[in-house]
Amino acid sequence: MEETIHEKMIVMNATSFSYTSNIVQKLEEFSRQCKICGAPALHNYYGVLSCSPCKMFFKRNALTGQLPTLNLLQSDNSTLNTNQWTLLSNLFHSYDESKLLLIAQQLMNENNLDKSMKSIDSTLPTQFFMKAYETTGDYFNSNNDLRRLSLDNHYSFLRNAAESINCLGTIFSWRRSQVYKCKHFVNACIDLYGQASVDMIEHILKYLDSDIVIIKLALSLFTFSNNITIFSSITTINSINTLDILHIQNTYAEVTWKYILYKYGFHQSIQRFMNLIQCLLVATNALYKAHDIEKHENDIELLVENIELGLLLDDIEHIN
Repeated sequence: MEETIHEKMIVMNATSFSYTSNIVQKLEEFSRQCKICGAPALHNYYGVLSCSPCKMFFKRNALTGQLPTLNLLQSDNSTLNTNQWTLLSNLFHSYDESKLLLIAQQLMNENNLDKSMKSIDSTLPTQFFMKAYETTGDYFNSNNDLRRLSLDNHYSFLRNAAESINCLGTIFSWRRSQVYKCKHFVNACIDLYGQASVDMIEHILKYLDSDIVIIKLALSLFTFSNNITIFSSITTINSINTLDILHIQNTYAEVTWKYILYKYGFHQSIQRFMNLIQCLLVATNALYKAHDIEKHENDIELLVENIELGLLLDDIEHIN
């Protein structure tokens, strides 16, 4: 019995060895084949195993001289020109929400800790909104079109623009960070600004596009959408050179439309652009209602004063 088992093992080992040898032999044969036609390979031509006929064919038909540089933009089917691509990039980076996202991540972490019966930093929600106002101020410093406006246009246009960018920018950061899932943060927002403000934000969230580039373009477009001006009791009414504002607005709208058309085609572009307009209309309505929130009005007023001070210091520096 033991001899029979031993004999079977010898046969199995011999079969396994034979199978392995066949595989090795086939691999060796394949490694000696011409990679172009499969015939026995005799040469290594520019790193490729090849037979004599294939080597001779490619040697005779090889292109001589330096190949022209490939311009990737030649295959670009967008209607955006170079200046518009540059503007699109600048607008995308004008609103930097990174500080808001960092605090939002802390809020989400704290929210998870709360489920483990640990304490929550009650100052984080307030820091989030403080950074939102700070980010709005940074936007004014990074947007060249805003900085190139005349002094009269600067101060007349400033309040509405600050409210617009702060409103949509904060909601964009709210959605991107998913901080609305943090119950503690939402409750803190209600305590600071009231239930109505949270309801307005949730309503606007329904219309925000999933494409971050479109939202970033919408931020700038909304900032210069000065067709509707909302005045509060503390707003000083000054004349604005509408033609300057409309020129910038039209430029931004054209870049936005061309980008959407380039990425999504005609059918989706129409749907997304209509949704974008709806989003801006809903945000405008929210700005109107926000004037009834005293804390928001005070915060915006302080923000505008700080931006005006920064612009004044810049003007003095340029004069000197």
